Amino acid sequence: MKKILLIIIIAAIAYVLMPVTVNGTLYVVTNSANVVTMPITSIKVYPLKEFREALYQKQNFANQQCMGLPDKSEAEVAYLSGGPNRENAKANYELIVSCETATLIKEINMPLVETIQTNKDGEFNLSRSRLDELVLVAEGKRRVVGETEEYLWLRVIPKEGVLSQKLEINNGNLVNDIKIQAIQL
Repeated sequence: MKKILLIIIIAAIAYVLMPVTVNGTLYVVTNSANVVTMPITSIKVYPLKEFREALYQKQNFANQQCMGLPDKSEAEVAYLSGGPNRENAKANYELIVSCETATLIKEINMPLVETIQTNKDGEFNLSRSRLDELVLVAEGKRRVVGETEEYLWLRVIPKEGVLSQKLEINNGNLVNDIKIQAIQL
């Protein structure tokens, strides 16, 4: 009986200590429903608890400093048209940019667990402890008909998988077009 209990305890400890391999793909789905992988894109890996605290601080900043600002395009027009309010329009524009979700998330300055990169097919992999709670932040760009589209993804790695898990980062994880206050981790 003691041997069986010892075997079960050793198996449980081995299971907890055995890393989980995360295999993922980073892509966007276009308006025409085409899947475009994002090759050679850097993905930052952060500890979830600390990142969540930093995100809450940015959300608090946005709640205090970024409410009731004029529209970004209105500030641009006011600045470009000149006139007596030009400096005020410039200050408003700079504040609006500093309050954008992408700017606030990119400003989060904390130690990384690691940085990984997608391959030519937009695929990535990492190894994590079964006990780790991690969040991925990826930033990418792509040229579309003379314009550059910018993307910012935020994805929590769920605690699942026996030896490996599959993970997709796609349009559902984009955060650059939503208010930072709406992000929940």
